[in-house]
Amino acid sequence: MPKPNQKFPTTKQEFKRRFTDEETCLEFLFQARWPNGFQCPTCNWQANDSNSTRSITCPHCGHQTSLTTNTIMHGTKKSLSEWLLGLWWLTINESGASAKNLQRLLKLSSYQTAWTWLQKMRMAMGIADQTLCQGVVEIGCRTVTPAWEGKEQTLILAAAEAILPSGITGRIRMTQINKLDAAEINSFLVNAVQSGSSIITPEETVYQSIDHAYITTQSFSNGNPHRPDELLKSFEIWLNKVHRGAVSSKHIQLYLHEFCFRNNSALLPNQEAVFAALIRGVMYDKAKPYHALVASNSQGGFNE
Repeated sequence: MPKPNQKFPTTKQEFKRRFTDEETCLEFLFQARWPNGFQCPTCNWQANDSNSTRSITCPHCGHQTSLTTNTIMHGTKKSLSEWLLGLWWLTINESGASAKNLQRLLKLSSYQTAWTWLQKMRMAMGIADQTLCQGVVEIGCRTVTPAWEGKEQTLILAAAEAILPSGITGRIRMTQINKLDAAEINSFLVNAVQSGSSIITPEETVYQSIDHAYITTQSFSNGNPHRPDELLKSFEIWLNKVHRGAVSSKHIQLYLHEFCFRNNSALLPNQEAVFAALIRGVMYDKAKPYHALVASNSQGGFNE
């Protein structure tokens, strides 16, 4: 973990000075996963020390595991230093990142590998960013068109905290839905908004069936600014700008994770805190294999 007053690296050279070798990266990630020492996932035996090692055999039950087991790095043949470099790069590129640029940074021979890594990192962003919206929260739904041809459309439901008095953007949450109905809305609210919050909705009747755990305070007139709608427009623009719209709707939730994580990172004090949050997601997440990420891509390619 970083030393007190250690400056967060803003260049690749600074990153290399901080994470000098594979052992340094191992110690950093070991501390992130097991800050109080290794804990066996089978018998819960707790080590009294935090000696860093990549492969571990529990002295109590004999279970064998590793630092990367059940993380997004599960089964990786690449070095930890490459993964950390990619995660650092994703942190400092606040507007977004593409697989081609990641491939270039890490000098990966396969675009497929870079694409898969980025998708897994986006999964980690979703895991890291699970704090619920609270207080006064606006919700709304909009159709987004992510594909080049403009044929694919997907419904996105969004929640946004009211802008804070300081002017800092409030927390947002977004999810892809099949259709706008009471069941989808209430399912989303359970995972996105703290119970007891005041919900501001559009005027459509479908929003009148919101669960009683929330207080519906008012409806927006269609002629007034509506923050979720503005955010969803921004999301669509971001897809077209960073990824040139080359995103299959089958993968859209991963990009929603990234968009929300980057927005909500503004609530953290600095890039070091953003990096730490992303690392927590990386070490907690259970990785999907590559074939599961691309199996639903109807075009069979590796869209951003």
